[in-house]
Amino acid sequence: MREIKTATILGANGAMGSSSAAILAGFGNIKVHMLARNEAKAQEGIEAAVVSIRSDIIKSRMYAGSYDKNIATAVAESDWVFECVAENYSTKEEINKKIAATIRPGTLISTISSGLSIARLSSSFNEDGQKHYYGTHFFNPPYKLNLCELVTHPGNDKNYTKELAKYLEHTLRRHVIITNDTPAFAGNRIGFQLMNEAAQLAEKYQDKGGIYLLDSLLSGYTGRAMNPLATVDLVGLDVHKAIVDNIYENSDDSSELKETFIMPNYMNHLITNGSLGMKTKKGLYHIKKNETGKIIEVYNTKLGKYEALPNISIPFKKEAVELIRNSDYQACVNLIMEAKGLEADILRHFIARYISYSFSIIPQVTDKNGIDGAMGFGFNWLPPSTWVDLLGGVTKSCRFIEAHKMPVPNYLAKLKLKPEEKLYQLQKSLDYRLLFKAN
Repeated sequence: MREIKTATILGANGAMGSSSAAILAGFGNIKVHMLARNEAKAQEGIEAAVVSIRSDIIKSRMYAGSYDKNIATAVAESDWVFECVAENYSTKEEINKKIAATIRPGTLISTISSGLSIARLSSSFNEDGQKHYYGTHFFNPPYKLNLCELVTHPGNDKNYTKELAKYLEHTLRRHVIITNDTPAFAGNRIGFQLMNEAAQLAEKYQDKGGIYLLDSLLSGYTGRAMNPLATVDLVGLDVHKAIVDNIYENSDDSSELKETFIMPNYMNHLITNGSLGMKTKKGLYHIKKNETGKIIEVYNTKLGKYEALPNISIPFKKEAVELIRNSDYQACVNLIMEAKGLEADILRHFIARYISYSFSIIPQVTDKNGIDGAMGFGFNWLPPSTWVDLLGGVTKSCRFIEAHKMPVPNYLAKLKLKPEEKLYQLQKSLDYRLLFKAN
């Protein structure tokens, strides 16, 4: 692998372009050409990159330019061309043609796409370009979430892939998982399944609290840094739709599972009205400010309007949160498994689905450490293998999945572990206990 001394970021003014550039310039200590539609936009990207790592030490390594004036010379000089433009084929393929016109043989080319076909995007290049073309899916924000899904396609060279993975891990300090070129790859495939099914059940249980009920049920005490539907607002309803639509249309999931990727009509209605989440201050939640501070309202899926957060009573949650405060994680899980009532049934449904679906994408998408790394480092969710361990092992977990009328993945069904052996193998790099939150 060629030493990386210079890189070009295309789409430098976007959130992921600027923050990814900060990682390259900061950890990689390399020169970075920051290119956007015009130089002023690229300069905005430089300023955003500095803010993202809270240090201006990288500023001297970053050079603003535009596509029209600078792409040819910047690409010809670069050892890595990192494309971060809009998440659609037409925009990416148009910029790829410009890259292909001046790129040197042996140059690393990558896209930060969160789910588009890497093989299709690589087809803009000759054989050498395809060999060196990858998905390098950094998670947002990359300075806090250090996951990188390194997405491969059939045209890649396996030895080069290994060298690139080492560079991303040791130089850029990413937690690297290698995934195949499948819809939404690993992290988003699993994460958006759960989030979209939560959005579906929020509509079903609107009379019980709807969106806020599901977020309250699936909050920090279940092993996640952020509630799932609040996460949808963070990433944007439009982005959420693009990801789940892609999985629905292009995955080989069963028809039953595909149904969980159909976005509810109320979310399509919000998108049509321009209510896209946090970036528009309105989405599943509405954030308002008055003289006393911030007010948060939630969308009522039946009435089609925002209202005050409802009073949610989850009988077992208070005790579960207290167990987390006392660092008794196993007791918390035991309580969840034994709790009675509708809320407990819904929560267990999602735990079973999470385990079942995560392991079902092995080996088609990635391996066991891949699904654990994707969810732990990319989403800050309790990794699937830790649920298996906390439920008492593989056999008990399989029975739990079956009891909820979900398919037991072949990987789990065939797995044989010694009684004392744990399935989760990333404990030294990610202590799963830190992912339980007392809220």
